[in-house]
Amino acid sequence: MKQSRALASQKRIAVEAGVSQSTVSLVLAGHRVNSDETSRRVLEAAERLGYRPNLLVRGIQTGKTGTIGVLMPPIGFYWTEVLCGIHDLMSSADQVPITLWSAHTGTAQRDRYGQGEGLLQIHRLLDRRVDGAILWPPFAQLYLEHLHEFSSRNLPVVTIDHELPAEYNADYVGSDEASGGRMIAEHLYAEGHRQFGHLAAPSESTWATARRKAFEDAINKKRGTSLVALEAPSGDTRQGITQARAMLALKERPSAIFAASDLYAKMIYQAAKEINLNIPGDLSVVGFSDDEFAQEMLPPLTTVRQPAYEIGKRAAEVVLGRSSGQIRGKGRHEELPVNLIVRQSTREIN
Repeated sequence: MKQSRALASQKRIAVEAGVSQSTVSLVLAGHRVNSDETSRRVLEAAERLGYRPNLLVRGIQTGKTGTIGVLMPPIGFYWTEVLCGIHDLMSSADQVPITLWSAHTGTAQRDRYGQGEGLLQIHRLLDRRVDGAILWPPFAQLYLEHLHEFSSRNLPVVTIDHELPAEYNADYVGSDEASGGRMIAEHLYAEGHRQFGHLAAPSESTWATARRKAFEDAINKKRGTSLVALEAPSGDTRQGITQARAMLALKERPSAIFAASDLYAKMIYQAAKEINLNIPGDLSVVGFSDDEFAQEMLPPLTTVRQPAYEIGKRAAEVVLGRSSGQIRGKGRHEELPVNLIVRQSTREIN
């Protein structure tokens, strides 16, 4: 019976290479030995025998498992791209992401934002001794309530799109939200709009408050402008349809609306269609994210493009840097640049 190549042991490699087992252990762990020739013989013997290291044993020896907990769901284009960035960077570094999110049932019932099993998922990662964690906003908020779960293990944490207070010493990677909000304000004002609306995302996340503040500050500095902002409830973005309808029902209806995300822009489109408003003839609309469906909307949506894939890669780089000790000191705040993508949902008015 042919022996499995996967079962090659360090003892067999030592015999094959003509060295001691302790020398084999040092070479395979990446340490230098007294001879480059010895290292070469060990590595060649390991390759011939099909040696695969026991990472569980290595984890016990080094205190590092080579895994990072990623607490975020593959929801929509943006977060899928973020996850791809994390995956690709970690794969290139020979690290493994363990991805978990709050439970859901089937394709319709999803506890995307609730904290139902959030703490349980955190415990699952910690019990597997991950070397760090990357958190999306709802888990970052849960982290605020259960700081000791991470800090007691000295675990590096990177949050995406939700910045924690400085005393938590967590790293943050996200988009330049303020720049995006200002770009939208400047674009709409230059198009001749003076009555503005903002369908705001729930203020519990810092990405939402940063976009809103920058947009409102920029509009309020302009002469002859008015602004109404309505905040959507927490949870599924489809619940924002109520605020979208209310905004379009105002006696002084805005001529231009900034929706806090492309998903909220869909709600504006739906509410406008219900009362036969034409976009952009009667109403200009701008979103934020540049999800894959944005250019397929009718009309194609003007929006701010976020570098989702690059955000994921950078978050992975930071958490691995913290875990390895290459990054030290206080928590970092990193914002990646955004771009305004002008399409047919906005137009110049007289």
